[in-house]
Amino acid sequence: MQYQNASPSELGVRVDFSSGESLVLEMATAASDQVVTTPATISTESPGAKVWVLDDDTSLCQLLMRQFKACGWFPLAIHTATDFDRLLADIYPDLLVLDQMLPDQTGTEILTGLRKAGHHFPVLMLSALGAPDDRIHGLEVGADDYLSKPFTTKELMLRIERLLGYAGPGWAGLDPSQNCFQIAEVLFNPAELSLSCGDELLSLSRGEAVLLSKFCQSPSLILSREQLARGSGSIVDVGSSRSLDMRVSKLRRQLNSLWPGLGDQLESVRGRGYRLMAEILRLTPTH
Repeated sequence: MQYQNASPSELGVRVDFSSGESLVLEMATAASDQVVTTPATISTESPGAKVWVLDDDTSLCQLLMRQFKACGWFPLAIHTATDFDRLLADIYPDLLVLDQMLPDQTGTEILTGLRKAGHHFPVLMLSALGAPDDRIHGLEVGADDYLSKPFTTKELMLRIERLLGYAGPGWAGLDPSQNCFQIAEVLFNPAELSLSCGDELLSLSRGEAVLLSKFCQSPSLILSREQLARGSGSIVDVGSSRSLDMRVSKLRRQLNSLWPGLGDQLESVRGRGYRLMAEILRLTPTH
């Protein structure tokens, strides 16, 4: 199968994943000091996955293209938000590795736009900005994982493989045909990443929608923090990270804003995890 950009003359590249060749736009040859290479590759369970890297460090991209190709993935390196938008018009990756510091736009701005536009493929943010506030902000706007530079290639590949394992090659987000849920008086539409009650409508990030879906699929059951993290596609260490707890807290506030007291029914069970005690109805979509 071939994927061809609608404007190949502008980009100067024909996107053809069938050959297994790595594609890099304007690649440099110098080695990057942002990464520690490891000679071993991983045993991937997601061969053929389209893994894109949006990063203006061309030497880093060159190194990653070699490593990703050795994993059996079809990698593509892109260096500007403009080129990325052109490619995204007709082609979708199975996973995007996204740098924060780009010449024409920040990674979080790009990610915010992607989620608002309805693109829900997994995104792993890669950034030299590794402070807790930077990581939290990246996760809040919809990143599925966040890795700080410098890093090892093997860790990056393992994180990608983990995300691809949850999503699967060809995954395009939450199934548009999947059921909605009625949580008390609030309607939860996972496909549209929304909560609504009457005329009020709230938008959710992909991570929040997947997390709430897990609760709705297991009403009244206690779900461990590890189960919730794995179910939402995150590989952040739940023992040392508060990102999951922050997402739960935000969901509580969102539910309470639409129906007072509803968020309080998203209970924390000390030492065990969380459970949603509200009355939940599964609604079959009509076409």
